Amino acid sequence: MPLTLLKFLGPLLPYLAGAGALLGAVLYVVTLRHDLATATLKNAALAQANQADSAAIASYQAQQASWNAAMDRLNTQSLAAAAATGRIMNGIAAAPAADDAPVAPVLAQALAGLRALQGGTP
Repeated sequence: MPLTLLKFLGPLLPYLAGAGALLGAVLYVVTLRHDLATATLKNAALAQANQADSAAIASYQAQQASWNAAMDRLNTQSLAAAAATGRIMNGIAAAPAADDAPVAPVLAQALAGLRALQGGTP
């Protein structure tokens, strides 16, 4: 029986091998096309995510620039206030003892109110 089958399939063997190779090639191409489609979809999704991330980064950079500018302004104001306070304190320290005197209650209340407005303790 195997000998008869071999005699029958022997002349067809090159055609069967070619058909098998062709079927394998077709399946390989179909798999490659599927993989390409999947990769294209993933690439599109990643491109959208990249655009969203780029927009967020630009927003954060603009916010950082704004914060840096505000910090620079605050630093400048703090330095100016410290310099003004230093001048006042130096003026008080340099004043002669004869200039010391009690403070009128109205002036003390006014100074306490100003201190409270500036965030100090009354």
